[in-house]
Amino acid sequence: MRNHQRIAMPVLLACVVAGCVGLPAYQPPAGTAMVDVKLSPNMRNDTMTLCVEDSCYRAHPRDGHLKIPAGERVTLFRNFVAGGYQVTYSCYPGVSFQTRADLAYYADFEIRANRCGFLVFRVDPTSRIGIAWEPSERLMKS
Repeated sequence: MRNHQRIAMPVLLACVVAGCVGLPAYQPPAGTAMVDVKLSPNMRNDTMTLCVEDSCYRAHPRDGHLKIPAGERVTLFRNFVAGGYQVTYSCYPGVSFQTRADLAYYADFEIRANRCGFLVFRVDPTSRIGIAWEPSERLMKS
């Protein structure tokens, strides 16, 4: 792979994730089973990028929840930009996980030590804290 290709691919990916390429809004096919993802308060109103199979879409939460297809491996990305004192910080964390129709999920965004992360948990009423780690989760580099 040529040097300019090594540079261009991450830039193109960041551009798509950031939303600079006009992605269509996600509209599930009729009859598609959906699962609920409750979003943490710090991301409950953020439009995200949802990728299902080989296609990506804009995903708009409603009332702090996001509906995504059941029985699919999906990838969610969030665009985060913050600034102050002539410094701008941005990151594009993502997570991929296999959904199941019989489960509900909880998604959280965090910043620790100048790194950001996007985490997904299973809603689990039997757990002491009401959520459990999602074992099929794969973090995407931000």
